[in-house]
Amino acid sequence: MKKTILLISFSALLYVVASAQISGASAQIPNDSCLMKNNGHLNLDIDAEAFFFNAEYGTPFVKGFTVPGFRLSPTLVYGINEHAQLRVGFNAMMNAGMDSLQSFRPTLTLLYKPTHWLAFVAGTLQDKYQSSIFCSHHGLPYPVIDPARHYLNYQEDGIQIVADTRLWKSDTWLDWRHYLVPWTPDQELFTMGSKHEFVLLNRSWLNTSISTAMPLSGPCITTEYYTQQYFRVLVPCFFIANHRGGELKTIDTNTVTHFNEQVGLRFEYEKDNGYRYHKLALDFPILFFHLDSKVDHGGNAFYPTLSYRWSKSLETDLQSSNTDSRLSIFNSLGFWRGNHFFSPLGSPLFWSANSYSSQHMYASVAADIQSGDYPNADFRNLLTYTLSLEHQFKGVALGLQVDFLHDFDLSTNDFIFSFFIKYNGHFSLL
Repeated sequence: MKKTILLISFSALLYVVASAQISGASAQIPNDSCLMKNNGHLNLDIDAEAFFFNAEYGTPFVKGFTVPGFRLSPTLVYGINEHAQLRVGFNAMMNAGMDSLQSFRPTLTLLYKPTHWLAFVAGTLQDKYQSSIFCSHHGLPYPVIDPARHYLNYQEDGIQIVADTRLWKSDTWLDWRHYLVPWTPDQELFTMGSKHEFVLLNRSWLNTSISTAMPLSGPCITTEYYTQQYFRVLVPCFFIANHRGGELKTIDTNTVTHFNEQVGLRFEYEKDNGYRYHKLALDFPILFFHLDSKVDHGGNAFYPTLSYRWSKSLETDLQSSNTDSRLSIFNSLGFWRGNHFFSPLGSPLFWSANSYSSQHMYASVAADIQSGDYPNADFRNLLTYTLSLEHQFKGVALGLQVDFLHDFDLSTNDFIFSFFIKYNGHFSLL
């Protein structure tokens, strides 16, 4: 019954998103121009990544781990028409030190884009629509989606609808994580979510500068440079539900649904001249947690963050439109105040120590908390800092990211180090 209500609610949400229209929409969903260009053509996309992920945790709630390995995701892409695309391939993941693949999963995606601002996806989800080089899994924050999932559970399969307009962006999806074979001792797992970003204020300025060069011979050379600046006030929000259960099963286990929501206010300033890019953002999100049960253990959190992103083109010609060679740096500083907060897919570093999440901790730690060795463990006060560096050059990206968390109450430090080399290639076949 609970699953039926969730799926009906999700279907209604898909209908609302698909039927909504905003006049003056000008933004495009990524890869929109490729649909026109590749109509009737067959291409091969290769996505490969070698990585090293190391989590060193001082917090007693969870133990650290290390994941070195690589992933290969080749995909055949066929342009059905100017509005639709078929993608078929596989995701192969292997960890260093293993004699066999950790996972091998086929991928099949049907994408239909009826308008310039709306896209429907069925099959393997296209997370790249809502992610950048510094985030994945729909751009959700660490407390809701653990960054390790990018290496441990890369693929999502289900349905998705993506909208990208001038005043509103959204990503609504259903990821069926585990299928329940009827009348077997098992449980089904699925995640449904909807992420939105509304624009309250959007101001832009265009500045022009003129540079004059005087060669030894010949006329003077005059060049105009343009700098675009933006200031935005946004309202980001999302809803995500993680369900575990099933009706046609042979085991007597509980059906559990965890809910997480967020609403906040975001201020952004951007400056871009085609050569250097700056973005300063200040976020004030409030997150919520609750269970679908009669005894509803609710929680919340406040996570203000200040972030700065800088990138520079490595092209010597300032007028060149080639952006294949860039250096990018991202910094983020935040303070997490959690009150009985929990998210089953989120990083355990942000969990609160309480009765409803103690089952996810080691028994000795839970006992220590109950005996008072860790006072105020229900309330987490964390300082977080992230530093990411990435160098892109003609389809190859070299990246390094360091995450640091300090717990003021437990006086512990946590570190996450990740290093990767990515390759993205596109080849025309027919």
